[in-house]
Amino acid sequence: MKNYLILLLVLVCFSCGIFDTKENTEIQKLYVCVQGENQVAIYNTPNLSLLKLIDVDFSDEGNMPHFVVLDEINNYWFVTGMGGGYVAQFNLLTDEFIDTIAVGINPALMTIDPINKKLFCSRMEMGGMGGMGGMGGMGGMGGMDMMSSNVITGIHYTKEGMVLADEFNSNDGLQSEQLHAITYDYNKENIITASMSDDWLYKISLIDNSIDNLSMHPLSDGYEISNEPKLLTPIQVVLLNDSLIALSCNAPGDGDGKLNGQVQMWNINTEPMSKVVTYEFNVLSLPWHLIKSPLEDDIFVVLRGDSGEGGVARLAFNEESFIFKWEYRNVLFDTFHGITIDGIGEYIYVTSAGENKLYQFSASNGALIDEIQLGMNPGGLSVMQSICIGCE
Repeated sequence: MKNYLILLLVLVCFSCGIFDTKENTEIQKLYVCVQGENQVAIYNTPNLSLLKLIDVDFSDEGNMPHFVVLDEINNYWFVTGMGGGYVAQFNLLTDEFIDTIAVGINPALMTIDPINKKLFCSRMEMGGMGGMGGMGGMGGMGGMDMMSSNVITGIHYTKEGMVLADEFNSNDGLQSEQLHAITYDYNKENIITASMSDDWLYKISLIDNSIDNLSMHPLSDGYEISNEPKLLTPIQVVLLNDSLIALSCNAPGDGDGKLNGQVQMWNINTEPMSKVVTYEFNVLSLPWHLIKSPLEDDIFVVLRGDSGEGGVARLAFNEESFIFKWEYRNVLFDTFHGITIDGIGEYIYVTSAGENKLYQFSASNGALIDEIQLGMNPGGLSVMQSICIGCE
């Protein structure tokens, strides 16, 4: 009888989950775009155990999942299919597919507003996109411009899927091609974007649809959108506070036009927008993606690198300057690309498109903690900011 009672107690404990471990009930997922494999790899963090691989192959045009954003309020995640010309929506808890929507040529980065369930998507390059065959759930685009890269597209989303909401293009004043960098402002009233090809900065009002714009170029006096050379090549923009943004500038240049790789800080609330300060690395650093710390007035900058100048740097900021904190470079780092940081600012994660690897660094001092081999050509990535209970 005694043994029977003990066995019964054990069975009750297991059925109630009393003996469940955290690994079985709590997950903090990291989503990594593996562009060359048409997949998104999902890891648990911080141990970087592989949870699953999600196929992102909704077109016959190469797909190339490029960038991923998370909505942890409504439990969705979204990925741009650069080769296929679409945005795909998934359930954040189960990673089940929900919907795709066609947005046009080479969708690149996204910025998201979970409160209003809306995101905006930029585009990267010029060139034909080909047919859209094989893309289930992709309705007609109506008046949407499919073939130009000077377009910013707004999307509303629900549990049923996505619908196109807004489009801003050359008719509205977006004269530059290759609009890549994109973010909301603090109050979600404006979209900030920049042109890789023209070194041009735009603020799009979502209140009255007006567009402010000006040159980011150091030779701004008399500089027009059509001028050469294109020296800065802004890659990504992040919001710092209610008035300031930071932009990473690759500055690939050539010949006499070569500039140092840099990060620029701009005040977007002045009339016109005004550059506050520039922090310069060197000509081989080639800054790429960047991200703000969730807890501190710091940013982390990927240095794509050339000839051993790849790595990661951390800069503090205030209202008028950047302050160097640390950088970690290694001659083995090859073509660093995306970056993300966890919700408590402990770990940063970086992809290497040259080595096909995922790196984990300490956010406090830049120390390399771990590295994982990925598939071909990894790109953007994003990590949950909170522990998910009930995720699969």
